[in-house]
Amino acid sequence: MPPKKRATNKFSRKALLDALRQAGAPLRSKNIYGLFDADASLKKVIKSTLAQMVESGEIAQMGKSYGLLDSLPRMTGTLDVRRSGVGYLISDDRRQKDLFIHPSNFGGAWPGDRVTAVVDTGRKKDAPEGRIVEILERGVAELMVRVSRRISGDSFFCHPTDARMPFYTVVDTSDIPTPEKGDILSVRPEEEQEKGLWRCTALRRLGEERDLATQELLVKTSYSIPEEFPTPVLRQAEALPAEPSPADWAGRTDLRGVALVTIDGETAKDFDDAVYVERQENGYRLVVAIADVAHYVPENSALDVEARVRGNSYYFPLSVEPMFPEALSNGLCSLRPHVPRLAMVVDTPYSLDGEPGKPRLYNAVIESQARLTYNQVQAALDGSPDTNTEPLMPMLRDAEALAQLFLKRRTERGCLDFDIPEAQVRLVEDIVSVHAGTRLFSHRLIEEFMIAANERVAEYLGARERVFPYRIHPQPDERKLETLRNLLAHTSLVDRLPKDLDQKGLQSLTHAADGTDMEFLVNRLVLRTMMQAQYSPDNGGHYGLASEAYCHFTSPIRRYADLLVHRSLKRLLAGEAESMDMDEVQGICEGLNSLERKAMEAEREIQKRASILALEDRVGETMRGVISGVADFGFWVELLDMPVDGLVRLATLDDYYVYDPERQDLLGQRTGKTFSMGQTLDVVLDVVSLERVEINFTLA
Repeated sequence: MPPKKRATNKFSRKALLDALRQAGAPLRSKNIYGLFDADASLKKVIKSTLAQMVESGEIAQMGKSYGLLDSLPRMTGTLDVRRSGVGYLISDDRRQKDLFIHPSNFGGAWPGDRVTAVVDTGRKKDAPEGRIVEILERGVAELMVRVSRRISGDSFFCHPTDARMPFYTVVDTSDIPTPEKGDILSVRPEEEQEKGLWRCTALRRLGEERDLATQELLVKTSYSIPEEFPTPVLRQAEALPAEPSPADWAGRTDLRGVALVTIDGETAKDFDDAVYVERQENGYRLVVAIADVAHYVPENSALDVEARVRGNSYYFPLSVEPMFPEALSNGLCSLRPHVPRLAMVVDTPYSLDGEPGKPRLYNAVIESQARLTYNQVQAALDGSPDTNTEPLMPMLRDAEALAQLFLKRRTERGCLDFDIPEAQVRLVEDIVSVHAGTRLFSHRLIEEFMIAANERVAEYLGARERVFPYRIHPQPDERKLETLRNLLAHTSLVDRLPKDLDQKGLQSLTHAADGTDMEFLVNRLVLRTMMQAQYSPDNGGHYGLASEAYCHFTSPIRRYADLLVHRSLKRLLAGEAESMDMDEVQGICEGLNSLERKAMEAEREIQKRASILALEDRVGETMRGVISGVADFGFWVELLDMPVDGLVRLATLDDYYVYDPERQDLLGQRTGKTFSMGQTLDVVLDVVSLERVEINFTLA
């Protein structure tokens, strides 16, 4: 007898759905062809049907696999899109790993959207991939677009300023002044007219793209940073008195006779901390007075709700979006000189070697004796006091000595000190410049006193089991530390690598590199092993500061976490119970951590955009820099004369280079030339692009 012929399923849409349902997992296209014994002609039919069903949402495609939506596991979270175009779903469940999303599987989602994705269970467990099947909430209500050309009348063809949004827009500008080519507009998306083309309505013209003020507005709008205060908030602020009244001083310690001073930057307007140091027989007395914002901002009031929504103040080169209206931030709560102000005080004795004694924490009324700047104080400490600092020299000398003691003690306990200057952006006669800020000892003096005050408050509240947000800094990831050890094992520091890469070990490592050609590399690498500091009602200690208990207390004008700490302390001093439990504070902390990240990302982006504006006229110029990062597609170079980095792509080099992730270097296969982190070299500025927010170099 001839062998039995294998039964072949007849292909149909229903038969395909039944096959996928019976499989219970995604099937690759070749397996589907096999189920229906498809010849070349039927393969075309199946392929077309699969595409139609994916388009209609009946099934999901992930790579070469297809599956029923209902049978696939799902994940909900926020879409994070990298500059390269690939995406990752950041799960709402923080215990889950990020899910890779290929650009072809975005399903119309944009960066920052809250979405649901199906997970391809047919892939390796250590490299899952997903496809977005539902957009739950748009991350932005407004799009930033660049005007390309007029189509007709008030209709303009534009494209998003965010290169991660690969579509075009037709914008109705009838409600705003007629824009010009290159202008930046804020628009409201209305509908997707066809794939890759959105119809939008213009909301406002931000300005000409190459204006720094326009770039600030662009970043603020892109990150949904509030620019206006709601009317109820402004009304509550306007109803507050212009100055504290003597009635407010009742029950407060009167420190108006103490020579407290504020020390801030040249352009600062909100002075929230004042200090006083007094040399005593057995040591020092340090008084840190902080603006009593909590006195004027009741819990759950309009001012309080808005401050919680903002989380912190947002700082830009040309402007500030404050957490509170100016009536508070620059007025009633700003510790201006020679006017009474309400404050909360940390009054602590310290021994001659900087050991803290028992602190006194209390409500006070103060009167700052002088508004000093960092440059003023530094000049005075260097021997050139002016008319304002001359009378204060004994106190400033004592402050200098005490700050030195604090620094020494923190160093001895293993504090990690990354003294990397911050980038500063300036606009002079419409010319943008970016440079590294100068770090003075006067800056460090105030930092040391604020750290000391924050520690005393955290210790005081913690010992009494109060509920408040600690500022915690987790230990570095062990894998990152091991990567650091392996990388440095191939450098000149191999003989000086500490046995243990704990706080003391990392500190000794940075000290070993000080003043050598390894300093840049070591500081950057150690910094990259660090976790991000955050707020939590549970005390996990602060690794970077080597502090067992730490909180933010010293800036309630510009950080909401500090305001919560003030309220907890005020309730304790008044003998009252806490008004919030651990779960409530935990929820607030999670929101504040997210808002802090937003502020940091916005600050980094405006610095990058300002750097591009500063470099536009220098294309073709040779510059000196140091390699600050290495990848399999190129390496980044940070310029020595300004804190700006750009990419050298491997495609621009004259050899084939192999990337070694353990050594963090690139090795030329023909020339044997190596590019590694910390290496100094000359580069030519090749391309700067506001459109892609990119700076590219080539080798000189």
